[in-house]
Amino acid sequence: MKSKNIKILISLLVVLVLIITGVFFGKIAKDEIFYLCGNFSVGAKKSSVIRQLETANLSSYKNTTNENGAIIVFSSKLKFVTNQCVIELDKSDKVLLAVYK
Repeated sequence: MKSKNIKILISLLVVLVLIITGVFFGKIAKDEIFYLCGNFSVGAKKSSVIRQLETANLSSYKNTTNENGAIIVFSSKLKFVTNQCVIELDKSDKVLLAVYK
C-alpha cells in the first residue's frame, strides 16, 4: 500500500474509535441518569437523594431552592447527552416527584 492510503486508513480508524467511544460513554451516561432517577420514590429524604447522586461518574446535579421547596436537576456532564432527571422536593426536604426526561 502507498503511504497516502495508509494515512487515510489510520485516520478512518481513529475516527471510528472516537465515534465508538462517544457512543459507549453516551449510553453509560444515559443509563446512569435513568437508573438513579428510578431510585427516588415519594417521601425519600433529600440527604438520601444527594448521597446517591454523588455516586455518579458521568453526571452532576444542580440544587435550586424556591418558595415551595427545592428542585434538583440531575444531568450528564457530556454535552451531547440531553437526558436529565428532575427531582422536586417539598419544604421538609422530601421527594414529591422524580421525572426522567
